[in-house]
This record gives sequence, C-alpha cells and structure tokens, in this order.
Amino acid sequence: MLQKAGVIKISDKKKAEFKLLEDFFSDYYKIFHEHLFPENYQLDCSESPDFIIKFDNEKIGIELTRAIDEKIMKSQDLEIEIYKKIQKYVEEEDIKKVIWLSFSNKLDADIHKIKKSKFIKEFKKYIMARRNKEYSSFEEFCESNKNSLICKYLEDEPIREDYKKPLVIPGGRYFFPFDYERKLKVAINKKIGKISNYRKKVDKIYLLIKISNDPANLVPFLDEDIPGITEILNLYTKGENNLDKIFLYYHSDIEPKIIITD
Repeated sequence: MLQKAGVIKISDKKKAEFKLLEDFFSDYYKIFHEHLFPENYQLDCSESPDFIIKFDNEKIGIELTRAIDEKIMKSQDLEIEIYKKIQKYVEEEDIKKVIWLSFSNKLDADIHKIKKSKFIKEFKKYIMARRNKEYSSFEEFCESNKNSLICKYLEDEPIREDYKKPLVIPGGRYFFPFDYERKLKVAINKKIGKISNYRKKVDKIYLLIKISNDPANLVPFLDEDIPGITEILNLYTKGENNLDKIFLYYHSDIEPKIIITD
C-alpha cells in the first residue's frame, strides 16, 4: 500500500518507521475493514512529524513513538525465554488452558545457577501429571515434589481456566499493566511540546504509539481495560494545543489491536 508513495534513498531509521506505518495501515484495514485515508493520498517522509499525508488539499502529520518497550534485566530475559518455550509446548500439545507464570523473587538470587532446561522439563511433568489427574492442585504437587524447581520459582498455581486456545501469560513482577498509565503519559508528553512546530507544516497531527510485542502476551490489558486506556488517550486530544487523534497500536500477525481516541 505505502509503496505507491515512491519513497527512495531513506535512512535505516526511516525505513523502520516506514515499515511500522505500513504494518499499521494494513492492520487498520484488517480490523476496521476500511482505509484510514483515501486511496489517492500522497505520503511524504518528514521530520517532526515523521510523515505527512496529503489528500484533497489537506495535510495530516503522523508522528511515531513507542511505549512499554524497555530494556529487560537478566531475570526478565530468563522468564521470557521460559515463557516462549512453554508457549510452544502447550501449542504443540493443544492444551487449551490459560497458563499463568508468576515468578518469585528467588529467581533473581539464583539467576546464574538455575537450569532452565530442567525447569521446563519439570513444568511439562506437572502439566502431564495434572492431565492424568495425579494431582488436584499445584500445592498438592509441591508437597510431593519439594525439590522441584517450579515449586521453588513459581508463586502460584500456573494452570488456570479453560480457554479457546493455548495461552501462556507471564505474570508477577514484570507484568506490564501495573504501570501502563504512566508509560503512556510519558510517551505522549514527549510529543506534546512539539505540537506548535508540527502545526506549522500540517493541518492535523496524529500520534501513533507502537506497543512492544515481545512477547506478545505481555499486553493483555488491551483486552481488559480499553475504556481506561481510551480515557487516558482522550486527555491529549482536547483543546488547541493537543493532538487531533491518537492511535495505540499493537502489531500481531494473528490478532493485531488498535485503540483510537474519540
């Protein structure tokens, strides 16, 4: 879709921004079954804002930013690696359950000596034991397997309710929703101060906020708290010195999500 603009000789940074915008336009159509802009629009690369869309004598600036995409500490790296392997396992076994991985603080202290392959092996053992009805709960399993790594490093019962598909959710200490409000406000406030400069070039200014998708299930709050998120975003689209529209965007090949201000 965006290739029609004929943009050439752009920097690697601009290429990445271009790809993000291309994914966003594609996902927007996939979700809403209509194009965001008329098909005869012209796309210009720019700086402050990042892109300018032109159509019917109107100019709309699109500024890109990212939120909830921070550097991860070593213990988080390990948790995410475990999460990915367990997600792959439950998908292969078609275990249609919500699996909640809530790691304890003990993981930090043992980060250099924990054997992740053993942890995953023991987790699979627990899954099979529950499927075979050998135990009725995580607590019962741990009473009989006191030295198990999963009993040491998981805080709570990992096997939750039935679900339409296998789903693993990383929880506990690094579950992002606990401070998404602050993270969104920080991302938006960085752009608010530039609005007067944006408006010298365009008639309207749209902000596209890309949310991290690694791992994908770190952003379930997009399902659970849409009214709360929309309320936060709407704070920044009221009045002359604010944005005209904000899009909160999560890219996924399977189920992308876009939240738009009123």
